[in-house]
Amino acid sequence: MTEKQYETILVSRENSISRITLNRPKVLNAMSPQLMHELDDALATVASDMESRVLIITGAGRAFCAGGDVDLDVAQVSKMTPFEWREYDLRFCSVIKRIYWMEKPVIAAVNGVAVGGGCDLAMACDIRVASEKARFGMAYIKMGIIPDLGGNYFLPRLVGLGRAKLLAFTGDLIDAKQAEHFGLVDLLVPEDEFPKAVEELAQKLANGPTKAIAMTKITMNKSLDMDLETSLDYSSNLQVFLMNTEDYREGVQAFLEKRRPAFKGR
Repeated sequence: MTEKQYETILVSRENSISRITLNRPKVLNAMSPQLMHELDDALATVASDMESRVLIITGAGRAFCAGGDVDLDVAQVSKMTPFEWREYDLRFCSVIKRIYWMEKPVIAAVNGVAVGGGCDLAMACDIRVASEKARFGMAYIKMGIIPDLGGNYFLPRLVGLGRAKLLAFTGDLIDAKQAEHFGLVDLLVPEDEFPKAVEELAQKLANGPTKAIAMTKITMNKSLDMDLETSLDYSSNLQVFLMNTEDYREGVQAFLEKRRPAFKGR
């Protein structure tokens, strides 16, 4: 992957682990049109990079993402016509869809506050690892609007309908421990152990059978809207393709030889 230079994000890959860092720390990595455009472009690049086997998304400084930028997003949106707003929002939604359907695991490394659209961004990722300093909230209601970057889809599925409504109706911030209790955080670690925990998880996933992880992700995501019979049939069809991969053959051979498999992501 040829690393592009952006103004609002940092993108890198070390071996098979890609990383995108939202890089507007002075405004808590708030979402601007430029940031979302650059993020969308970077996600497309990572998705097509065959050497990349896992992606970490995090924020620079003391925040993950504080949602919409007051001047560059919120103030501008208030001046738009309904049709201008819809076109504008669809461009932001592209980021969420790229993460959700990317055929590789995406880790949200939530190092600080994740509010509004920032919380939606974290929820779109496959796994949320949070520092004990992280805070989560659905602040849309405080401006008299609803979640529009996936919150209405992701939040009830992660924390249940009642708790989703509690968070969305009040807009209250919750700490990382409460978020873990609700099911919004998958792995909670002390602040001083946070970078190591994220890297260890990313490396574990990068060492795994990439195509099998990707197909598990896609099948689970699609199965949320399937009945049992359809999900079983869909899984069976994908299994046939996976049984023709190098990693499947290596996994079987390693099992028979009682050794650790050396997956290559092929």
